[in-house]
Amino acid sequence: MKNSIKTINDLILKENHKRLDSEKVSFLSHVSHGIRTPLNAIMGYSKLLVLKEDNENKKKEYIQGILNGGNLLLQFVDNIMDLSQFEAKNYSLRIKNHDINKIIWDFTEDFYNRKAENKDTDINLMIVWESKALDFDIETDAILLKKSIQRLINLISVKYPLKEFEIGYRKLVNNSISIFVRPVLEKLSADILLDEKQLYSIDQDNSFDFFNYKVLLESISMLGGELNFDSDNQEYSFTIPYDYNNIESINQI
Repeated sequence: MKNSIKTINDLILKENHKRLDSEKVSFLSHVSHGIRTPLNAIMGYSKLLVLKEDNENKKKEYIQGILNGGNLLLQFVDNIMDLSQFEAKNYSLRIKNHDINKIIWDFTEDFYNRKAENKDTDINLMIVWESKALDFDIETDAILLKKSIQRLINLISVKYPLKEFEIGYRKLVNNSISIFVRPVLEKLSADILLDEKQLYSIDQDNSFDFFNYKVLLESISMLGGELNFDSDNQEYSFTIPYDYNNIESINQI
């Protein structure tokens, strides 16, 4: 009997090792692809510049390609670093009182400053203040919240062939707040409307989409919330608590 139990346990351990090895290979494959893609762009455009191209417009194009590749690489590394801390449970939330209006306003201002400086996106954001939303302070990690908003924008921007999105929030009844991003509704046509299933249709072969989606879920989870999608309003959102007094499972400093 003992031998049978030992055999079963050995088989379970063997299968678990195989699964973990497979996950490691998949993870490393995504990391390798995610790093190589922008590096290839950086190296390619750098080599073109070395050829001493005299056309100024071409030079600007190559330099912009290098900057875009560098920004993409920084974003990818940031995702990997955050994800590794989340999964190792080494990330400590810095919970403080913040004005949610200021967080969204500062985020949008920073977004446009980066856009003007890097010229790496043609997305436009418009802040929407819901009629029922009140000015109020929330308890949150402002840095992680802003990162989560950016990752949500990255997610939704690959879903729609549009460049104009609205961002806002609404206060909910259960001591939580909903942060939403949605395409400008009047610009949606019937052929680009999404259904709820498309929220999860992440391209597993695209390392950037894969890691952005994965780290977005972990970021929201760290904030004690969850990701949502409203197909009627074509609205992606995540809900997070704004009072952490009664949440014991969240690691804070």
